[in-house]
Amino acid sequence: MPLSTDVLTEILSLYLISAIGYAAGKAFKLDIKSITTLTIYAICPVVFVLTISKLDFSAGAVAAPLVTFAAASMLAPIVLKVTSLYSDQKTPYLAALSTGTSNWGYFGIPIAFAVLEPEMVAAYIMLGFGKQLFENSLGIYYVSRGTKSPKESIKNIFRFPVIYAIAAGLVLSYIDYDLPQMGEKFLTLFKGAYTVLGMMMIGLGLSALDKFRVDVPFTASVFAVRFLIWPMIAMAIVWADTHIGLLGPQYHKPLLLFSVMPVGANNIAFATQFDMYPGKASIAVLLSTLFALFYIPLAIWFFGL
Repeated sequence: MPLSTDVLTEILSLYLISAIGYAAGKAFKLDIKSITTLTIYAICPVVFVLTISKLDFSAGAVAAPLVTFAAASMLAPIVLKVTSLYSDQKTPYLAALSTGTSNWGYFGIPIAFAVLEPEMVAAYIMLGFGKQLFENSLGIYYVSRGTKSPKESIKNIFRFPVIYAIAAGLVLSYIDYDLPQMGEKFLTLFKGAYTVLGMMMIGLGLSALDKFRVDVPFTASVFAVRFLIWPMIAMAIVWADTHIGLLGPQYHKPLLLFSVMPVGANNIAFATQFDMYPGKASIAVLLSTLFALFYIPLAIWFFGL
């Protein structure tokens, strides 16, 4: 099927970027912390403020990120509690971050363009902002709690600029601000850097490992949430919305696609920033991304996307 070919082409291209990151990391001993700092503090804020500023306000557009944020916010403490029963003191906090986030952006947006209609791609991105809000608020709190006090962890939320970029983008969207031509060009360039650096982080994280050691309980927990529980949540939301009509049908297919994305590459960035087992995060991201090569085409077929 041409659609399957398009999806596989997108996925394999993203894998190639990660492989280049791994080769570069091994050959040149690159410092992954510098790359993650650049991504978190420079690339992501620009991409999100400019992208959000272009979105139109509607009931569905406002509700969509709130739905994904609420789902992640309710799921994360459950995962934290469960994984604390069989993990060391720090790992459950990394699990809470990992299960509340996904690689919906670096990995998912190119696939969304290959699978969905343009207006549904916009809906997919709106759903993603809920995850981004979680990642840069409660997600930072959880990953910081592995090494910091609750008070310090709350302060850390406000150290990272993406949450301010999201707020600024919403203001610009609300006042119907039109980006100048240079802004559009700027956004295109930064989106390219966003995907490339995001996928390269996976390879760079792996290149820094001395030993490839899988934490089976942690990885299994993250896989179960990412590839079983999130799709079930998405199907439940779609079913409920067919009766309530809060989001609208244009959000149903994007939500189903959104729910099957692998573990977020930004988990490597935050794990590195907070010294929270970046190797463990890198391996979980790699394995889930490899699994996605087979899982996502199957999910697309199953959901009829």
